[in-house]
Amino acid sequence: MKKSLLSATLAALCASGITLAADAPAVVNNRFALIIGIGHYSNAAIPSLKGVQHDMGSAHQMAASMGIPDENISYLRDEQATAEHIRQAIAQLNQRLHSGDRLFVYYSGHGTRWHESSSAEGMCTEGLVATDGDVLSNREMGKLLEPLARKTDKMMVFYDSCFSGGVVANPMKTRALTINNTLYTPKFTSETAPGSCFSPSNFKTRSLSAALKEQGGLPQNIVHIAASKPDEVSFDNAQRGGLATTAWRDCLQGEARDLDGSGAITVDEITRCAQAKLDDNLANQPGVLGQHMTVGGNKEFVPAWIKSAFVTPTPPTPPLATPASANRPAPLPQTVVHQASPAEILEQIHAQRDGSRELQVKMGREQLKIGRDKLELSVTAPQDGYLYIALAGSDGKSLYLLYPNKLDGDNRIKAGQTVQLPRKTWQVDAGGPAGRDSLLVMVTDSPRQLKQLKGEAAGPFVQTLLDKQGRSLLQQVMASSANTGMTECSSATPLRNLQVSKRCSDAFASALLPLQEVD
Repeated sequence: MKKSLLSATLAALCASGITLAADAPAVVNNRFALIIGIGHYSNAAIPSLKGVQHDMGSAHQMAASMGIPDENISYLRDEQATAEHIRQAIAQLNQRLHSGDRLFVYYSGHGTRWHESSSAEGMCTEGLVATDGDVLSNREMGKLLEPLARKTDKMMVFYDSCFSGGVVANPMKTRALTINNTLYTPKFTSETAPGSCFSPSNFKTRSLSAALKEQGGLPQNIVHIAASKPDEVSFDNAQRGGLATTAWRDCLQGEARDLDGSGAITVDEITRCAQAKLDDNLANQPGVLGQHMTVGGNKEFVPAWIKSAFVTPTPPTPPLATPASANRPAPLPQTVVHQASPAEILEQIHAQRDGSRELQVKMGREQLKIGRDKLELSVTAPQDGYLYIALAGSDGKSLYLLYPNKLDGDNRIKAGQTVQLPRKTWQVDAGGPAGRDSLLVMVTDSPRQLKQLKGEAAGPFVQTLLDKQGRSLLQQVMASSANTGMTECSSATPLRNLQVSKRCSDAFASALLPLQEVD
């Protein structure tokens, strides 16, 4: 569909009051974090991790970058982080969370791995070692976090630990490493791990992502970042902290780039940035075959709005050469830089949805005859909220906000209500060229600040400008509450209830539908 063939014409009008991502992101009181760091264990046989003290600060910086206020961050450090205290902290968080909230869980410490005898498949189970030596398996962590995952719009879990020394040379399994006069300690202990899972094997592993899925967690709403693959060592830098934590923090805070030119930087792009830093740190070290971060769940989640999203995309730096090895895992595939199409931008916004909410959208026709047919659809909302509709045109270049518009501005909708669109006062004609349109329909908990969009009038609609700032503003506006920054959304108050939480929530349901235009 093209601007010239839409149902009305108005003079072009550029949006004013454009706001870019802030250096210090606005805090939102419906975001929470639990930060656990264990550098010293009661069991003297478990090596100390001197860098964990730095990891605690790095995790706090990550939380701040994601808009989590200090008063919503809980800490467990060293002797506080017993297995029982970790269980209690998770239970207390569950009492504070409301539907649509967001949660960041971080752990830095030793991991371990053992054979799960009850599994018919001969599966190895991974776990986190508490300060008292007790182990919280991924299965148990999945059960503990499942009630929180059901409430949250997004839950991101970051483990900087490791579960085996399988991909490094045998002497590296239990000893530290010195690189450029800096001590690196493996974050793995075999004190609780039978040998069958300590060395490389063909055993399957039960990751946290898999454990949460078993408990009914939705991959769309969960992100699990691990500092290394299941059979790799993660390294602790005594002077700076975990290599993966430090790299991911730096990339989250501005070093990551928008590789696909979509206007937002995803977990996947942040992790690729961090991986390049890890490769550089560990390149050409004898006996070390690398440390490879992994991401489970929703890789397209945008955890923060980073100003580097406005920078022209540049190809990622080629990895430094490392000793060849048949056992070395393949690196993350390099992203081919391109400018995301309007349809791909809508796909990325759609990826931020709350997967537990089902939005019902029915099209009058899925194929429209150019010059004859009009768009028709009905929308049934899963919850009270605000209805938005955006369309990426078949020309592959244009993107329109169709609803609300200048002729029809009241976009409130009730749970279970069915709305027929367009209304009599406005319409959308199939104007070509022949090809595929993409239609994004959203019902959000809270309103969006459409005045911040960078665009021009196209009849009663807004055609968004798709330069670097325009793309990023579109992503931010559609995925973020207009109430962010208001006192009730930013201040810590015991009066926060379900109504306040919803007014401050970024959460939304969405449906992304194809629409074919034909001659």
